[in-house]
Amino acid sequence: MARIQELATYEVDVAAQVGKAFTPAFFIESTAPINFDDKESVLPTPEYCKPSTIDRIVETLARQEKPKLLITVHGFNTPRDSALETYRRSFVAVNEDAELQDRGLVCIGYRWPSEAAGTPWRSGLSAAPIFLLGVLFAALAAVYLVNFYFEICDWWKFARVAATAVTATMAVIPITLFLLRLIVYFRDGFRATNYGVPDLVNLIREIDDKLSKLPNARPAASADDLSGKVDLSFIGHSMGAFVVTNAVRILTDVFSPEAMAAMRSLEIPGGDEERRRREIRSKIGESFLLRRLVLVSPDIPAEVLLLGRSNALHSSLIRFQEAHLFSNEGDEILRNISTTANFFSLPTMSRRFGYRLGNVGVLTGWGISEQLTLGNLRVGACTLYQLYAEIDAAQSEESFAQRLTYFDCTDSIDDAGNGVVTDATRGGRPNLSWLGHLRLLLIHVRREVDVHSGYFLEASLVRRLIYRFAAIGYGDTEKLYGGLAALSAQCENYQIKALKPGERSIAAAVAQDAVQAAST
Repeated sequence: MARIQELATYEVDVAAQVGKAFTPAFFIESTAPINFDDKESVLPTPEYCKPSTIDRIVETLARQEKPKLLITVHGFNTPRDSALETYRRSFVAVNEDAELQDRGLVCIGYRWPSEAAGTPWRSGLSAAPIFLLGVLFAALAAVYLVNFYFEICDWWKFARVAATAVTATMAVIPITLFLLRLIVYFRDGFRATNYGVPDLVNLIREIDDKLSKLPNARPAASADDLSGKVDLSFIGHSMGAFVVTNAVRILTDVFSPEAMAAMRSLEIPGGDEERRRREIRSKIGESFLLRRLVLVSPDIPAEVLLLGRSNALHSSLIRFQEAHLFSNEGDEILRNISTTANFFSLPTMSRRFGYRLGNVGVLTGWGISEQLTLGNLRVGACTLYQLYAEIDAAQSEESFAQRLTYFDCTDSIDDAGNGVVTDATRGGRPNLSWLGHLRLLLIHVRREVDVHSGYFLEASLVRRLIYRFAAIGYGDTEKLYGGLAALSAQCENYQIKALKPGERSIAAAVAQDAVQAAST
């Protein structure tokens, strides 16, 4: 029988690649099969890795003076080799960053069972329902008979056109379903939901359980006792953002009641009490505090930014002490492939509400601005302000959207001056007309640029910010660059458009979260 919801753990020898490693790294994968009926097989140990255990991760965390656990989760269409290469690059990047050394950081690259697009073609016919095959073969047979066999009378040639159109339409439906199977989007979505999320939950709960049972572990005196906790942060890319946010929702349901009760006992937010509320709300299990969430091109409906419209992301975000979004308006995988694949299932009457969170654009100049308003965020062709107006919703500037910081990487360049996620150049912006979007999709297919995963590939400010935000947070990262003005200048130099909420907006969002939490 195939193994379901088990984990294989490996320790990564980063020192073999960078000379000396400062940050321990582990690769953990779900051993759930790609297909239900795959034969059980033992996957080979990856290069630069050796078999390890959860106990080894716990021991490594226990040795850190101020332990921080960072878990990275990949997206869809990512087979094992691709996931391993992505995580290898990330581990090397973290260890090569002198500012992240001796920070108590332990990295985990978590793999759920994703597969490469096109892989299922061999099993297409054998897996198809008999009814679907019947419709396909009946339609093909009818097209053949109508066009090459029957020739009854003069008027038949006109009837043949109509009959061909009908039978061809019958064939289109099963062919379309076969194509949807080949792009593996929905197959990966099933595995992300049923394997990726529960296995990640089990991983965190197992580490938490083992940490709490260490000989030197001190039990919490009360629900609001946060001393000795391990910082827990995540980087979620593409569909991996869905895995992370849903895993956090489950962990919240399991662990949060005592923490929420302690939070409600505090007074109205303000100053130290506001900070205390956020810390208590971040408590997960016996050993963890949820610190930072970094979403990179997340394959999540942008509708989550509309206040009162969805709490799918909100219920996860309010547990983290800070959250950051890295997006690209030219991400054609999300803009075209994902929106097309979700077209028949997404409950919207207008394409304006069908875009993904990873396509959010910032309507300010290069650099960091604190003017985070609904009018400065664009989803597709409309600003959030316009989307609120279209659904006749309250247009509060203190909305859920204020909980995120936004980094629009559409124009960004790497250290060599090449575009990070588009074909942008220094001083130049990519063409984002409808023809420009088609061209970006073409050059992505030709592998001239990676519009969806380019954030992680080459040395750039974008990549450094992703790992620094996840490892040490926005505040400490800003200090590394000498303050907001200096970091903004760096973003301007690398052509990044960023929006961050001002202190007033943050306080309002936290107060609003506290009111909602108290009411539940």
